[in-house]
Amino acid sequence: MAEVQPLTEESVIDYVKGKEELRSVFEGADDIRSSQITEGNVNLLFRVYSESDPDKSVIVKQALPYAWRYPDFKMPLDRSRIEYEVLRLEGKYCPENVPKIYLYDPELHVLVIEDLNHHLVMREGLMKRKRYPHVAEHVGTFMARTLFYTSDLYLPSEEKKAMVPKFINPVLCKVQEDLVFTQPYIDHPNNRWTPGLDEQVRRIHADDELRSEIFMLKELYMTHAQAVIHNDLHTGSIMLNEEETKVVDPEFAFYGPMAHDVGTYLANLALNYAAQEYHSPTPEERADYRKWLAGQIAETWQVFEREFLRLWEEEGNDDWPSDAFRRKYMLQMLQDTAGFGAAEMMRRLIGLAHVHDFWTIEDEGIRARAESLGLNIALAWVRNRRSVEKIDDLVEMVTEAKPEV
Repeated sequence: MAEVQPLTEESVIDYVKGKEELRSVFEGADDIRSSQITEGNVNLLFRVYSESDPDKSVIVKQALPYAWRYPDFKMPLDRSRIEYEVLRLEGKYCPENVPKIYLYDPELHVLVIEDLNHHLVMREGLMKRKRYPHVAEHVGTFMARTLFYTSDLYLPSEEKKAMVPKFINPVLCKVQEDLVFTQPYIDHPNNRWTPGLDEQVRRIHADDELRSEIFMLKELYMTHAQAVIHNDLHTGSIMLNEEETKVVDPEFAFYGPMAHDVGTYLANLALNYAAQEYHSPTPEERADYRKWLAGQIAETWQVFEREFLRLWEEEGNDDWPSDAFRRKYMLQMLQDTAGFGAAEMMRRLIGLAHVHDFWTIEDEGIRARAESLGLNIALAWVRNRRSVEKIDDLVEMVTEAKPEV
């Protein structure tokens, strides 16, 4: 395999100028510039734009055989092909919720997509207590359609089985298996947490019953090829404004359990709920915004469930003629959503990959209090998931949780 040459701020301009597929984007522009986007850890990212007309712009994303920020961490180049295929698939069913693809270059492992320069990363918006009137409808619908249309409920059995190997993603799945479902529950050098959480973490590491519940979810994650899942669907993978919502970065995608996507997204709403301990300046503002976040958890599931069942009723294949099965299926998905959501919260709080909601809190006491609340929400979700009967049960566990520090 030929060595992949990393693009630079200089060479990416020549690359874009040389691609016929991009000429219409930059038509009439002779002042093309570029800047590297450094927020990510894994891929090279550049914004290429016209200096005189910034709306003439694209995002260029290049996969390297390693994480660009951590060159010793080897990564599969095929992740760029998977991201391209998944964006195409999502664009087929939810074109309004994914960025436009301009170009995929399998030789240089480059993906050129729409520059969402009129959108904000959702996580940053929530930290600023912004409210998005359409996000629950958009994300709930996006999850319902992308999951249903790639599942056995819609696809003929032979077609679905043929799709599964196209999205085998072993290295990035292993990252999730380790960081989400294993390391946070044992004494592992990758784990880190705020010192005020020491006692809570000690109890978590000593709780083999809890660990067994997480391992049940881990086994489900590794074996349950239900649908093409985004596999990293958190508020940092969504860009939006008051009118539009775009889901990005599906390079971790594979055929996995649907509830993982739903749980991961709802968990990140719950994490922001906990982080409002810091981000809301007054108790009144905190209570008000937390009420909105709790409502988002409920509304997103309700939209998802309604759209999923509508699709199943109107477009499902004939392999599942049982109303009782549908009820059991959706209840199981809700209970698994609680479990996967809990695992996402705990890995973000005491594992390796923490989130901006908390690590921007400089005061360790306030951060520990917010993170302690997040941990107790997560523990409630996973310990009580088998008794969950409706989304209000999960919301109640969020609103009734208390920090320990």
